[in-house]
Amino acid sequence: MLLSRGVLSQTARTAGIILTAALLSAAVFLICYYTDNKYTSSGPWAEDGALVLTERDLQENPYTYLVTGWEIHRGRLLTPEDFAVNPPVPDEIVFIGQYGGLEGRVDVSASPQGSATYRLIMHLPPKAGNYTLELPEIYSAYRLFINGELITGMGVPAQSLYRAETGNSKVSFRAYGRLEIIIAVSDYSHYYSGMVYPPAFGYSDAVEEVLNFRFALRAAALALSLGIGLLYLGVWLLLGKRRGEIQTLPQYYAALCFCFGLYICYPVVKTLWTVGEWWYVLESPAYPVILLLVMLIQNRISRVPHLPARLMVAFGVFVCIWSVSVPLVLNGSLRLMIAHSIVLTVYTWSAALYLLITSAYGAIKNIVHSRLMMTGAVVLGTACLMDRLLPMFEPIRFGWFSEISGGLYVALIGAVLTMEVAAQFRIRLQLEGRVESVTRMMDVQKTYHPQILQKEEELRAARHDFRHHMSAIRELASKGDTEKIIAYAQLYDERLGDTAQKAYCNHYIIDMLLRMYDGLSRRQNVEFAVTAALPETLPYEDTDLCVLLSNLLENALEASAAIPETHRYIGVRVFIRMNHFALVVENRFSGVVKTKGNRLLSGKQKGREGIGTHSVRSICARYGGTADFRVSDDGIFRAEIILPQNFN
Repeated sequence: MLLSRGVLSQTARTAGIILTAALLSAAVFLICYYTDNKYTSSGPWAEDGALVLTERDLQENPYTYLVTGWEIHRGRLLTPEDFAVNPPVPDEIVFIGQYGGLEGRVDVSASPQGSATYRLIMHLPPKAGNYTLELPEIYSAYRLFINGELITGMGVPAQSLYRAETGNSKVSFRAYGRLEIIIAVSDYSHYYSGMVYPPAFGYSDAVEEVLNFRFALRAAALALSLGIGLLYLGVWLLLGKRRGEIQTLPQYYAALCFCFGLYICYPVVKTLWTVGEWWYVLESPAYPVILLLVMLIQNRISRVPHLPARLMVAFGVFVCIWSVSVPLVLNGSLRLMIAHSIVLTVYTWSAALYLLITSAYGAIKNIVHSRLMMTGAVVLGTACLMDRLLPMFEPIRFGWFSEISGGLYVALIGAVLTMEVAAQFRIRLQLEGRVESVTRMMDVQKTYHPQILQKEEELRAARHDFRHHMSAIRELASKGDTEKIIAYAQLYDERLGDTAQKAYCNHYIIDMLLRMYDGLSRRQNVEFAVTAALPETLPYEDTDLCVLLSNLLENALEASAAIPETHRYIGVRVFIRMNHFALVVENRFSGVVKTKGNRLLSGKQKGREGIGTHSVRSICARYGGTADFRVSDDGIFRAEIILPQNFN
């Protein structure tokens, strides 16, 4: 009943965290949608291929996004001369992002690749002003004409000479009255085509302010991500020679930071440079690799069972390889584009559900850090859902939903690893201090141990001799002054006594520690029972054996001090069986054991694993052994150490 109540309590708490995180993240995404979205920004909108901007409009909105009212002429690369006399009729009036390509529809018979010309007529105030037109990436080669003049371009749009080149650009100019914008575009290499992102237009200082803010924010985020990645790469190199699962996590996290930096760096890279098709071979797999690395970290932190972990990791590796391959073999295939979209969608949703389920499982099992990981998974899942519910979203200053959720996820994982690495260094420093003290104690004991054994041998011989003397004295006493002789013999017999302490085993380190804790137990009125059978040498470091036995006995003495003297008991068994070293320490205790997951918590430092039990686990792991801590049915705390004698 108590177990069921505990599981129900953890389940309710986990559900509360999921609901709270989902509602808060959904609220943040809604705020971004309505306040940082080109498609919901205030300002006049074009109609029927024309946009009118009055002085009042520009004062209220010094920059606007050219979303609506674009003429599109598909299959043609037109120039201003084509519109001078008898202008062609557009195929359609579209808004930017309406189709995501040049085709105007998505089916297996029409490819989004090809050529098209976009045209927009603007009517500005009669007074000349300084204006800036910002052009986000246009896929994948174009020419820009303003009022009949060729202003700029990227790549070569002509099919016979086609060369792809993309980047963010801007042009500044003075204008008034009627303004004609013509953009002739071709794409034969990418799965996007044409104008996908709405351009910004307005007074130069206002547009520059927005662009500079976005650039500075992305540059700072990129520098922070790369800096943290380098930091954890150094942590991994520092801990790389040490065994244990925590030592692999900094490696994964460093790679995660680098991939996240690659994922968010496009505004910086494509503002500073123009890029060719090679860039998308790097950029395309960034998001799938991020999800793969997060799953690898999640598997370690929440101790996910091997089968589902391996299946999801294998799926993630496949999608990453797929994402690298698609840009190389695309070659205008609409079927491949659709397949690529389906694969990424299935992978994203599968990864989000997997992360949510496994982290919730860890939280219910009370595995350390699972709740933080679950919060990140909830935010990621909410981002996927909001991206479907609010498809017309393009950020102005900040990031896409996936970038925001990914950044939070990376930050949460960083917090988890920071706590773990800090705990590792703290434990290492304390262990080094403890080992140093134990080493000094061992050196002293090594010096005196042979002398003690020699004295014990001398005492045994002396006792043997004195008993012979006493026998002779008793024989004489029968013939003379018996009272004096008998009293004399009894006095020396009592003084001699049994001065030699029992030797527990042949291994002098174990024997020395057992003798020492026997004495400490007697002082605390603790019953101390020992069964020991060991050879003189063992294939382990003496310091490790000392730390193992002293930690377990010290914990047992501390537990004994908290209960009445009449109940105090410590039992020790140490032996070799089936080519394994076995150490078992049992003790009565108060009945309260604090745990978190599979870790025993310290009674001195709230919420942290005990230093002693952690050091015992570390030593056992080094030799390929096991450390088991549990409470038996009769209320006895039992610590069991098994070490193989043949280890690598």
